[in-house]
Amino acid sequence: MSEEYEYRHEVEDLQQKSATAARLFDVRRIIGGLFVIYGIIVLIAGFTASDADVRKASGININLWTGSCMLAVGLLFLLWMKLRPLSAPGAEPKPEPGRPGGGSGAGTDEPGGREPGSGAG
Repeated sequence: MSEEYEYRHEVEDLQQKSATAARLFDVRRIIGGLFVIYGIIVLIAGFTASDADVRKASGININLWTGSCMLAVGLLFLLWMKLRPLSAPGAEPKPEPGRPGGGSGAGTDEPGGREPGSGAG
């Protein structure tokens, strides 16, 4: 019995480490972070643009607009990552409360909540 407990404990540790690694290397974090960093750099360049630079761009401070858009996109990526975090690989998503079909027997034709043709009973 203790060998089975140790085995389950090791499996749970590996699953937790895998979930942590998946969240750490989420591509949304990398893309969002880069957009935020580059957006700030270009935004600073837009604030320090000379009149000659603005005249070259037909009177539009293109660095200011581009930097603010890049910053907004980066913050949206980071917000998306915060609102919809990754789940562990292989883990089933948690059912959201209040969604139809989340309860036992909902949306099935068989009594007891089984799927039709499941072979049980």
